Amino acid sequence: MEETDFQALESLSKLASYSLSEAKIQLNEDIFFDTEDRAIMASGYYLRVRKSSGEDGSWVTIKSLGGFEGGTHRREEYVSFLPDGISVLACPDSRIRDLIFEFTAGFDLFPLLSLKQKRVIRQVKMGKKLIAETYLDRVNLKSKGREKHYNEFEVELKSEGSLEDLETIRLFLLKHYNLEESPFSKFERAFLFIENLPEKTFLNLRERAFCAQLADQKNMYGKQAQILMGLDRGQSCEELSSLLRVSQNKIKALRSEFKEKRLLIFPFTTYKEKDPEFHFQAGKSCISKKEKKALEFKQWNPESLLEYYGANKNRTEKCREYALTLFDGLSVYHELGQEERKLLGLAAFLKDIGNSIFPGESARMSREILLTHPVKGFRLHEILMLTLIIELQDLFVSHYVSEKSLISSLKGFHTGLPPGLQNKSLMLAAIVSIADLFESLKIQPGKIRSLENVLDIEIIGDVTEKTAKKFETQSKLWKYLYGNKLLFSQATEYEKVIIEKESETKEIETKKQAGEGKKPEKKQVKEEKRLEKKQAAKEKQAAKEKQAAKEKQAAKKKCMLGGEVIIKPTDSMAQLACRIFSHQFSCMLSHEEGTIKGEDIEELHDMRVAVRRMRAAARVFEAYLDSEQLEPHLKGFRRTLGSLGEVRDLDVFREKAEKYLKTLPPEHEHDLDSLFAVLTEERKKARKNMLDYLDSEKYLAFKRDFSDALASPETLILPATNKKHDSLPHRVREVLPSILYARLADIRAYSEWVEGLYLPVERLHRLRIAVKGMRYILEFFESVLGEDSKTLIKELKAFQDQLGNLHDTVIALDLLGSYLRTGEWGSVESEKASGKNKFFEGAEGSAEGIEAYLVYREEELQNLLNAFPDAWEKICNGNFRERIENIVKNLY
Repeated sequence: MEETDFQALESLSKLASYSLSEAKIQLNEDIFFDTEDRAIMASGYYLRVRKSSGEDGSWVTIKSLGGFEGGTHRREEYVSFLPDGISVLACPDSRIRDLIFEFTAGFDLFPLLSLKQKRVIRQVKMGKKLIAETYLDRVNLKSKGREKHYNEFEVELKSEGSLEDLETIRLFLLKHYNLEESPFSKFERAFLFIENLPEKTFLNLRERAFCAQLADQKNMYGKQAQILMGLDRGQSCEELSSLLRVSQNKIKALRSEFKEKRLLIFPFTTYKEKDPEFHFQAGKSCISKKEKKALEFKQWNPESLLEYYGANKNRTEKCREYALTLFDGLSVYHELGQEERKLLGLAAFLKDIGNSIFPGESARMSREILLTHPVKGFRLHEILMLTLIIELQDLFVSHYVSEKSLISSLKGFHTGLPPGLQNKSLMLAAIVSIADLFESLKIQPGKIRSLENVLDIEIIGDVTEKTAKKFETQSKLWKYLYGNKLLFSQATEYEKVIIEKESETKEIETKKQAGEGKKPEKKQVKEEKRLEKKQAAKEKQAAKEKQAAKEKQAAKKKCMLGGEVIIKPTDSMAQLACRIFSHQFSCMLSHEEGTIKGEDIEELHDMRVAVRRMRAAARVFEAYLDSEQLEPHLKGFRRTLGSLGEVRDLDVFREKAEKYLKTLPPEHEHDLDSLFAVLTEERKKARKNMLDYLDSEKYLAFKRDFSDALASPETLILPATNKKHDSLPHRVREVLPSILYARLADIRAYSEWVEGLYLPVERLHRLRIAVKGMRYILEFFESVLGEDSKTLIKELKAFQDQLGNLHDTVIALDLLGSYLRTGEWGSVESEKASGKNKFFEGAEGSAEGIEAYLVYREEELQNLLNAFPDAWEKICNGNFRERIENIVKNLY
């Protein structure tokens, strides 16, 4: 705007029909950060740290680029206060911290540009309602001896205002003042000025940063990026054709496709949403380089990780050797450096690490191991590249590699990597797949020769037609990326002898180097162990003091697992199981009438709990019960739980939504009305299904048959001796200790998965089930295990509840997201199955209210995930086993 308009707006007392508050002056200095290759911009965002006059500390903000339409900027925005002396990477807000690491893959941040502005702030009100805020800014930009001053007027909508309010103000301003709407944010305008770019270019800022990461890479995507950046600089198709040796027709076709699809022409995704399977634990460890950034998590050597998971070391060493041979021989084409060579060697070495965990999903399990077991000496982006290279091996199961299959694969992997590193991972994955085939066929690569549009790789070993075909299939990604075919031919006898001698010499040198590096490594390991022991002792002492300070209050007795069942250490496990079944079956029946009436939702909850406890008892006592006799009753448990579960889940979902509404101002009490209407209908359907089942012959038969079985418990009980009449352990005091230690082992088995850089969300759900199993056993035998068992039960229940809330929130986000897209109730999976993908066209206010609730639940999930490490430490600390040992003593 011109200076006269600026002054006129500065002196306004009203804006259209809205009143304006007194002006507040603020002097701001903004510094914008990014990585060297502008990974944040390539993801479609920018990062700002604002220091305002008179304020202690700064404000760190992440905003999305673009978003201008019809005079209004709509942007994602995340804001947090940053105390003085704290680096951006140590921001107290975990959401901001995690977003930065997800966008940058752990690369260092550098100041990109800075600007200063004098801001006049005024509130826009309608009566007492805060509709918006206006900002009159005098902006000062400086770069390389150039300077620019301009004035800007911004109106920002607040929570009590509407889009209609904003549009009314916009039209008023355009009618009465000589203003020009800007499609750019201050950051975008400043970046264009500093880079000396025109406002209208072929590529926008995100696209330019995206392509810049690829442009120096020597495959088809690198060439495409070079063409697009050339077009952005104003070069003609003819110039680019001559410079890059690409036909003009291909350049024109690429330009047309890009205009239509923009960045979707590339298979690379940038980080738009969190990986639903993994939560990145930036934690307190993420501090700046100056503060000696170091991860708090245990780090693994590749060799120790390989040994821990029982992978075939000879096989992996061969695969690594062949991968490095191929890398060196093909370097004239890929032109990758030593860092990528090191990464390739490690990827080939650790490729099959997940095979011993789940052979059917080796690549997926290898990815999970690498994300949860950080490899020593490798930064976050390298670990993410490793996982992508390994997971891409699944792509070679298919016989056809295309842009479509790559896009599908990369989207599914949620890589969290900048596009340039995704492209490098593709190149390395192509080499690993060929090396893997060499190893599996027990042959090795020889010399690599460059022929016309073909690379010839010699094979030391017999090459049959079948072998050649396998190599042709396995090299399909290479051909797709580079456009030239790989041929595989048999090496001559003379060449075989030379290559074998070279291989032997290399092996001797490697062993020699390994021997030389042994001693200092032992000293280092010894020192690390000493420090670990010292730290463990401190943590153990702290945990003991914390535990001693906790309340020793007895848990409230409802219809507990043991309940009124009196247990003695000499009881038979099988007979005890039948008594517990009888007690819980009575509890179930006592709540049946209240469940059918439906006046009190807790009746249904208590009935469901009784059935779950019978099912839990069946698992705990299964070794002492006749499985054939018990199986029909287990089916009855499952059916009954299924019929009750859907109604209960809807009740819990609504209860949490109503609790959320109570945190909002009164005018938002109807924000979720459309959602509640759907929930009411869904509950009616679920309740009808439940009542139909409870009135069915199947349910009546289950009750009758189970009642008969409990009347003659001997039909369910296994003998206490075997066929040779050897006595079998079957009494509580004989078998309970081993059951407790087995359940403790079930819980401790998760430590290697949940104490790393990433948290696998699905494993947290499985961990909850393991914790619940331990808690149920303690509750069953509480009366014979003594008072200390009550404290253990209380702690396990608190941890289980936390994990339960986490799982419920994950499910809720799935349901809410699907509902916003379709307007119908159901998970994303059911949405995919039905083919529904139309966006919900409900009332605007209603959709906004549900979106706000979705954000609230997302924040809840983030908080629960961030709180997990501390909660896990309480359960998994050193004295948990000692406490189990102490309560076991009560059996003797």
